[in-house]
Amino acid sequence: MAIAQCPSCNKPISSKHKTCPHCDFDVANMDEESLQREAVRKRVRKQQKIMNYSFLALILFLGGFLYMYWQQPVEGTWEMLATQCAIGVGLIWYLVNRVILVVLKKKK
Repeated sequence: MAIAQCPSCNKPISSKHKTCPHCDFDVANMDEESLQREAVRKRVRKQQKIMNYSFLALILFLGGFLYMYWQQPVEGTWEMLATQCAIGVGLIWYLVNRVILVVLKKKK
């Protein structure tokens, strides 16, 4: 009995398993086409997850910017610090996610 990785969820499973106990992927009946399909499905899921993170980062950035614009917090207060942190973190998080998406698309 050897330990293998599930092609669907990448979790360790026994080589004697017919289906993955984690994601119920049929390991016994996999052929080359099903492995390719599963690889495409995994890549799309990862891209969607990164895209969701990108949207959250954009919301954080815009939320901080809009709060600073409408509320105009006084310089040196915790409100100003919080809005500047939200803008900075949101911008950096957004840019990192976009770079990751570009790398994933070029990897095809």
